[in-house]
Amino acid sequence: MAAASFITTLVSRLLRSAQSGRLHQRPFHLSAVRNEAVIISGRKLAEQIKQEVRQEVEEWVASGNKRPHLSVVLVGENPASQSYVLNKTRAAASVGDATVTISHRYTPKEELKKHTALADIVISAAGIPNLITADMIKEGAAVIDVGINRIQDPITAKPKLVGDVDFEGVKKKAGYITPVPGGVGPMTVAMLMKNTIIAAKKVLRLEEREVLKSKELGVASN
Repeated sequence: MAAASFITTLVSRLLRSAQSGRLHQRPFHLSAVRNEAVIISGRKLAEQIKQEVRQEVEEWVASGNKRPHLSVVLVGENPASQSYVLNKTRAAASVGDATVTISHRYTPKEELKKHTALADIVISAAGIPNLITADMIKEGAAVIDVGINRIQDPITAKPKLVGDVDFEGVKKKAGYITPVPGGVGPMTVAMLMKNTIIAAKKVLRLEEREVLKSKELGVASN
């Protein structure tokens, strides 16, 4: 859900840009001529969010509250993608008349290409290296790579992490693209920290309401 929180926010902004026509103008380019996509740095965004969370936590503790505690339970070895897909659909619905097409790892390549070639925003979380190639996207599209796959580097023979997207090929055609590693991954950790402090505050508010309710009941009974 941490990655989903980040992607939901990012997709909402990209969709608004697409609907206003600003997505294809590449507003964040530093020069008038660009041959490659703008790389969305998850690391930089993550650092900003972690700094915000760090300050929020310190203020929280300084107010006399306990430092938030995060517990993690890992089940299985393969990350599920259903929550990602659900949140993309909700993000699109929240901005109006955007159309969402959902495919999966067993969708035939040619059928998948028919959908991706029309999309302003392509999000892949299938767990298949090089699933999305340059010929499958339209010029200027935003490509968000949630996939993470461990493969053997053909040159060094060492293991390395890659996403679902052929990064080197697609970045020459896309308007925006997230790298793997360094894209969605760092944001997953940052959003997890942010959601932890949000959850802690919600718990405190619930406890405060319960205390207030008990006091009100006590006054009423007297």
